[in-house]
Amino acid sequence: MDYQLLDQSEEGNYYKMKIQNREGFKKTTPVRGFKKIDNNEHPYVNEVLLSFKSDQFPDGSSYDVFNRNIENKLKAKESLNNINIITFFGDKNTDMNSISKFEDIILLNNFEELVNDNLVTMPFSLKLYDANEYDPFKQSIYNAFDKFSSTVVTKNFLGYIPAYIKYKELDKFFKFYSNKDLGTVRNSGGTYNAMPLYIDFKRSNPDTFKRSVAMLLQLKKKYIREGFYPVFYAGNVGRPRISAKSQYIIAREFLLSFIGFDIIGSSLAFNPREGPRGYTPDNKLLDFNLNTFEYSYKLNDASRVKERDMEKSQIYGNQSSFLGTLNKNNANDELKKRTTAQNYVKAYL
Repeated sequence: MDYQLLDQSEEGNYYKMKIQNREGFKKTTPVRGFKKIDNNEHPYVNEVLLSFKSDQFPDGSSYDVFNRNIENKLKAKESLNNINIITFFGDKNTDMNSISKFEDIILLNNFEELVNDNLVTMPFSLKLYDANEYDPFKQSIYNAFDKFSSTVVTKNFLGYIPAYIKYKELDKFFKFYSNKDLGTVRNSGGTYNAMPLYIDFKRSNPDTFKRSVAMLLQLKKKYIREGFYPVFYAGNVGRPRISAKSQYIIAREFLLSFIGFDIIGSSLAFNPREGPRGYTPDNKLLDFNLNTFEYSYKLNDASRVKERDMEKSQIYGNQSSFLGTLNKNNANDELKKRTTAQNYVKAYL
């Protein structure tokens, strides 16, 4: 994967990158992410979430079915005309130490080609969400990253960082990943050491972990000064809730684009046992107002998930297209035109 830093604001809150794979597909960041809904090319990055259960590892009761179907599932969700971010995640019963058993995933027929042409996040378990002790929690992430990344010859991995831990602990993860060879980021003055990171928001909007978001921005500035470029992918991040009573709300996750984040996802990881049936989407959809950077309440008449996804795709596509027009000279000027959005971003700086 080729990374190139094109622009950054003097304030250090806005960064513009070009990401290009071997096939020549490229995206300019900041950019949104969303799942594949058709075979058309979209302005956003394609997110591929693949879940597994604890009994689907070798010797597990459901392993054979998992082994037969995983490649087809991957192909169905992968976009051939886009850069994909591929995330494997386990259910709440999956121990992080079992991640090393992902050797079967790596033996997929096209895994090496798939990884070389796309970005792959470090596999993680939803069991992390319930962890009480920090040190074992941290060490399990370190061990899983080392085991998984050592099995293939590629540098397109994103290290896992939980936004939901105490913000003062975040730098320890940065120090760990700064000692890994994760590629380079070119810029006009030379190169940075790349530090691609999956920031897990635990299905919450950014305000839930406000101190962590502010700390992440400060750490990004710090490591850039030290010769690294942390590539921030906001994964598993939720949109703000809205109701008929409160007609408008600031697009908090979209505004991460002005708080140092490069890719802002929109796909959510749920326990595989639940699947999409375990989560009932709200029958309300949000419209996005580009003039205010706000979502507005809209009664969703679409009864099918695919119809709702098409509307979401339009929103994320429009957001991505707008972000593509920004640069270091006009990014903060655009914020100044929208007072509520500007004040929201300022609270993180």
